Formats: sequence, structure tokens, C-alpha cells
Amino acid sequence: MPIVSTYTSPANGSEARRMKTQMNLYPNTEIMPHAIENELEAGILKSKIMELQSALLFTESSSIVKLPTHVISDVELDNEGQIWFVIPRPAMQLEAYDKEIPAKLDFFKKGLDFFVKVRGIAFLQTDLNEANANTGLSAEMRERMNDKNVIAVKVKIEDTDLVDNSPKLSQNWLQASRSQLSSWFF
Repeated sequence: MPIVSTYTSPANGSEARRMKTQMNLYPNTEIMPHAIENELEAGILKSKIMELQSALLFTESSSIVKLPTHVISDVELDNEGQIWFVIPRPAMQLEAYDKEIPAKLDFFKKGLDFFVKVRGIAFLQTDLNEANANTGLSAEMRERMNDKNVIAVKVKIEDTDLVDNSPKLSQNWLQASRSQLSSWFF
């Protein structure tokens, strides 16, 4: 069974670069091919997002006119792994906003020991032909998108972080001291 560790290291001052390493701890097994691994990660990510169901939408646009931060309560993922939801229609004309906006979604739910951070490109759907033709969306979501008081948003995922926030088990003093001694000598 392969172990995948992900860590972030500083590069070029304030920027951070993401690195991924793989080690095979069991020599009689093979490391999964990347396509199967990516499909497995996408399935886990989809189930976690559907479990959380609420997120904060932050736009990271450098445009003068920006969408405000929104609380998203109902999301759906289509067959291509894109996130769909609706937000209240902005007071300004939609033409004032960029149609493609760099965005960040922070999925969370009180009481759960994990949260998901998603970065991607948000597309404001002014023409609902794509949404209505998408078979991966439920009829309820397509009906919600046709409401004149809301606008549909599709987020193409570029980067995700699944953060486990579960409390760590505390060791008693004997286990902690034995661990400390072994780290000194080995």
C-alpha cells in the first residue's frame, strides 16, 4: 500500500510550492498508476464536499468590480468534477463583472473533524444552455438556476486541500519519554 505525503515548502520568498512524494513501504506491492490514484482522490474529494455541503466563496480577482464573499449552502458536482451552485444576483449589471474569476471555496461544517479548501476558476453562467444540458446536475439544481433572482456559478477545480482537523491522541508520560529517548538514540 503506497504512502503519499504532501508538504509545502517556502520557495521564492513568500510564495509556497507544493511538492508530492511517494514511497512504497511494502516491496511486494506496486504503487498505483496516477490515473487510478487521481480517480480515487476525486471520489474521496467528491464525497467529502457532498458531506460538508456549505462553503464560503471568496473571489481573488484583481478587477475593480469584485463579487462579494458569499455563503454557499447547496452545491453539486457534475460528471467532470466541476462544482455548481447559485448565488444571489448582484445589484450591479452582470456585464460589470468578469465572466472568469479566480476563486477559493472553503467547505466546512460545525462538528466535523475535517474541512476542504478548493481553488479554481469560477465561471458566471449568464447563458444557462450549458447548465440545462449538463446531465450530471439534478433537475432541482437546474430549476434553481432558472430563477431570475440568482445566478449560476460553475467552479473548475485546480487545486484542493483536504485538512484533517481531528484531535490527536495524547500519550501518557511513559510513552512520551520512551518515544523521546528512542528519537535521541536512533
